[in-house]
Amino acid sequence: MRLVCNQMPITASIVASILCSLLAACSEARVGGEGDLVLRNVTVVSPERAAPLADAWIAVRDGRIAAVGEGNPGDAWSRARVVDAGGRYLTPGLIDSHVHLADIPGFPRPTPPELSDIAAAYETQLPRSYLYFGYTTLIDLSVSDRAFIDRFKAQPLHPDLYDCDGSLPLANGYPMAFLPPDSRFPPYRNFLHDPRQAEEIPAEYSPEDHTPQAAVGRVAASGGICVKTFWETGFGPLRGLPTPTQAMIADVIRASRANGLVVTMHANSLDAHRFATEAGVDVIVHGLWNAPGEGALSDETKAVLDTTITRRIGYMPTMQVLAGMGLMFRPDFLDEPALAAVVPAGLIDWYRSPDGQWFVEELRADFGGAENENILSMISTEGGPGFTSRKTTAYLAAHDARILFGSDTPSSPTYGNPPGYNGYLEMKQLVAAGVSLRQLLAAATIDNAETFNLADRYGTVEKGKVANMLLLEKNPLDSVEAWNAIHAVILHGEWIDRTSLSANGR
Repeated sequence: MRLVCNQMPITASIVASILCSLLAACSEARVGGEGDLVLRNVTVVSPERAAPLADAWIAVRDGRIAAVGEGNPGDAWSRARVVDAGGRYLTPGLIDSHVHLADIPGFPRPTPPELSDIAAAYETQLPRSYLYFGYTTLIDLSVSDRAFIDRFKAQPLHPDLYDCDGSLPLANGYPMAFLPPDSRFPPYRNFLHDPRQAEEIPAEYSPEDHTPQAAVGRVAASGGICVKTFWETGFGPLRGLPTPTQAMIADVIRASRANGLVVTMHANSLDAHRFATEAGVDVIVHGLWNAPGEGALSDETKAVLDTTITRRIGYMPTMQVLAGMGLMFRPDFLDEPALAAVVPAGLIDWYRSPDGQWFVEELRADFGGAENENILSMISTEGGPGFTSRKTTAYLAAHDARILFGSDTPSSPTYGNPPGYNGYLEMKQLVAAGVSLRQLLAAATIDNAETFNLADRYGTVEKGKVANMLLLEKNPLDSVEAWNAIHAVILHGEWIDRTSLSANGR
């Protein structure tokens, strides 16, 4: 058999191949598979859309979004499981790009044997707690316990997880300095050697193994997608800590670029933010908490923020870090229903005990033994770090900075940063500071995905993306409270009722 079409010969084998392709396409178009899921009667709220898409339907196949349409899917997906969403709002799953999974908020490390059951219950609940508040993708910025990460990923239900492997602190700098000198080096295998303090670095750690190139290479070999660096002179009892030079961070950035890794930097003072912007890091992973002057932002502060804006450096306010410390001085916090949904009852009971109040009393001493109300006031009122954070976040939001969502859960030994719930509280802080609801949606979805090179998988409700989505009772462009009105979580196409994720079944 030999046919001619447009003067080109077509053999029988080519015809057969074309027919097979057409039949396969027709089969796929006419009949959805029995394992497929179709959500109909939804309103899609996704950051790539200028306005919500009402009366829509979404088809999911093999854990991916297979189609997005309007009206009725008709017979095309007749064999799929069809769920009428009742007009609810469908969004992409949220991305929290700043977590520390192996740390139990407010808990001693290492875990004492008598508290091992409490720790085990927390570890089992942990992935469900993030999902309960809609966080379907997480990025652990500083892995301190790889075995913990592996156990997290082995749980039946868990958010998609990426990490930066072990962080790259400067030798004897933050956060290494919080450990005793004889035990601070083993936990930080990617520390950067500093020739300025060679005598303070144990001889078994060769400079060649701790160059920026070597440290970044280990991160890349571990499968990390980013590196975490620090510029921090210290706080509390530890101050005057050594910090990296611009040349060191330039080497980190070059090595990271060569390996396709995103460079993040812990920074929260004006000097630290200036250093980070001059270095050209990709993301600053804390807001500007400490800046000179009171009241309005100084011209010096605005100049640094303007550089962050014009260079499109990712800015992660992490406002709830400070507010989370304040929560420990609110007696009613441990009674909040949202806390009971994400933290096992046994751990909450331990928080109420004298041993569980250890960090509360430590912080109280830092505030001169003040009463609860006075401590809350000092954290948040004009001149305090919480006030500065709100002002800088408002300025950045008003100038369309690249704001990224990250909760830094848990940020310190405070039980005021519980998993999942801490992210929702961060959202409320951002909106109160002046971040618009549309900016918030983008920060927690597409902007995070693009910044961390994950946009081919996450961030929007579009064909081809991983089917991680949230079905909400309220429109998140109308109210931040919509993010605590989750009807169901869809994880790789699997429908999960929110109540099934709660630590107390409610």
